[in-house]
Amino acid sequence: MSRSTMAGSLSGSDVQLIVLIPQRDYSDLNEQDSQLRVWLPDPAKRALEMVCEVHKTSMTGYLTEYFAGYLFGRYEVLRMQANSEGLYEPPPMRRSCAMSPGAPPPEPDLGKNIFPLKIWLPEKIKNGLQLLADKAGITLGELSRALICAHLFGREYGPSRLMEETSLNASAAKSWENEH
Repeated sequence: MSRSTMAGSLSGSDVQLIVLIPQRDYSDLNEQDSQLRVWLPDPAKRALEMVCEVHKTSMTGYLTEYFAGYLFGRYEVLRMQANSEGLYEPPPMRRSCAMSPGAPPPEPDLGKNIFPLKIWLPEKIKNGLQLLADKAGITLGELSRALICAHLFGREYGPSRLMEETSLNASAAKSWENEH
């Protein structure tokens, strides 16, 4: 549904919201074409697994929707869902390939109680997160880890407190996160 069509079918207060939200291009948000690598402290991994189990979704699906809400706003995510567009637009039909994938590369040893999270998400979401990381002067992995931990445990209980319980091989972790 176009913004003008949507504006015509909404109440007055909803039309004001549409006018306030900048025009955005949500095409290709249904494509999981970019890999995000981030290491998480074990408590964050366990909490994320529980949240995904309760919501009956994968980590990739849950975090993609969370990051989209962080970048575009929850209202826009709900609007995309209601209109089956953006994240919720059915993906195009693809031809399957008869070749079997090779063995996945081994997980790096990031240290004790560290979980290497690797998810696929839309390139537009990864690029939006990268812009925020660049503005903050931190890596994409650091930003993603901080957002996930704050989302799961609140802003005052972030990754630094969780890391007290872990032993991290920092150089291996940073190298792994930045591999493409």
